[in-house]
Amino acid sequence: MMLTRRTFALTSLGLAAAATLAACSSKSKDEATEEGKMALIVSDAGEAAAEALSKAVEAFTKETKVEVDVKPVSDVSQELARGITAEPSIDVVVLNPAQLSSYAGALHSWDKGAAAVKDANPALLTSATRQEKIAAAPRDVSTLALYINTSLWSAAGLSDSDYPTTWEQLDQVAAKLTSGGVVGLTLDASYARVGAFLVQGGGGLTSADGTKATASSEGSVAGLTQVKTLLSSGSAGWGADLSAGSAADAFGQGQAAMVIETEALVKTLADTYSGVSYKVVELPAGSGGKGTLQFPTFYGVVEASKHKADAIKLVEYLTAAERQVALASAAGTVPAGKSAGETWKGKHADQAAFLAGVEYSQPVPSASGTSDIIANFDNELPGLAGGDPAGILGSAQVNLQAVLS
Repeated sequence: MMLTRRTFALTSLGLAAAATLAACSSKSKDEATEEGKMALIVSDAGEAAAEALSKAVEAFTKETKVEVDVKPVSDVSQELARGITAEPSIDVVVLNPAQLSSYAGALHSWDKGAAAVKDANPALLTSATRQEKIAAAPRDVSTLALYINTSLWSAAGLSDSDYPTTWEQLDQVAAKLTSGGVVGLTLDASYARVGAFLVQGGGGLTSADGTKATASSEGSVAGLTQVKTLLSSGSAGWGADLSAGSAADAFGQGQAAMVIETEALVKTLADTYSGVSYKVVELPAGSGGKGTLQFPTFYGVVEASKHKADAIKLVEYLTAAERQVALASAAGTVPAGKSAGETWKGKHADQAAFLAGVEYSQPVPSASGTSDIIANFDNELPGLAGGDPAGILGSAQVNLQAVLS
């Protein structure tokens, strides 16, 4: 299958990427870093996240006397392209997996025992590794979980003991919840949502470390076949096929009783659909066990930075447990560290499913060339109810093998 070149966003709805990158500064985006200050480049991510990062950096400066210029930008990739040179204008940057794949060679590699990474969840350390080196320090992460409309759940005669923990149970409750114009389950037609089923089957488009194509594996085919079963039965529907136009809005408007989404939906429900009563539970396990997708961000220290020693100190400071909890809480994400995660769970017990999922999560493939393959995969999904899962994944397998070899 021929691929077309086009840009692909790693997460649908733009939710996960925006939720997991923090930003702060009162400075203009185009203002150069003041002489002698370190430059921390981040993506704009909202007022709460900006304020939390600002407080953390101010505390770092007060403690160390090291001044930091926090520069929020609209396009981190563009800043990386022009800021990482022989004499870089960037010292620390918050990256997503695709950006890390592109610039890992220009970043400081971390020892497993380094303060900034030693407490990180192992699944996130795998995601931070390039060429067998930890190329960045895990910062925070979003995962996918199952949102349930508890009013519709009760109306269907279901109780807490019926929360699905297997694919079979998911099929059963989705069917019971499908009635009177309400579909049991909705999700958006993208690998950034559907991929969770492939992981639950024991597969994924690639291996967890992103180095091997596994799209046509038995587990991947089982996962996509499970999605087809839900769609063809009528108990699940793509968000774009519902009148709300997206899975998140369909859930908020009561058009779907369940939705697979990230933590970002918590804020959307609070801000836009505050009348919806809901519960968040872990995604059901599949034939290969538990599985979900992760959308992490990382702190990268530029290897050629004139302030490298202080840049490392800043990342170590920001990845301390108490700062991770504060920053993740403000951004609507989960901390990357294990101890920070336990503290965060105490403050966000109703969102514990997202933290639980980190342990068995896999990232969306981010190696060079994979975004086009994922975009092509996504284009096949709207017709999945009448399509061939093995055929769709077989095409992806061939293309992934070509770019990963």
